[in-house]
Amino acid sequence: MNKGFTLIELLAVITILSIIATITVFVTGNVMKSSKESLSEQQKQNLINATKIYCTENSCNDGYVCVSTLLDEGILDAAKVIDPNTRKELDGYVIINEAGSRVSYTYEEDSSGLCE
Repeated sequence: MNKGFTLIELLAVITILSIIATITVFVTGNVMKSSKESLSEQQKQNLINATKIYCTENSCNDGYVCVSTLLDEGILDAAKVIDPNTRKELDGYVIINEAGSRVSYTYEEDSSGLCE
């Protein structure tokens, strides 16, 4: 009696392993994408929190605060403002809007060269 695997059995195992590998690649890609998006949102929230600290110390009103200003003042560490998608430093600004006693903060990318 011959011992070993037939060609059909080997092809079945290879097919199953291929399917498992394909599923793993897609799931891993989706997890990486969602974690980068989550980190990007966290970075923006850190910039807003740093702007709040800056405005507490410097009494900001309506306007904006550049990321470069936060870095120059030492409120932010340069290593903490890297965009996870592009691996470049964030170079935008945080817009400050006061409406009565309510203040809102929004991060915007600097596409207009406002903070250069």
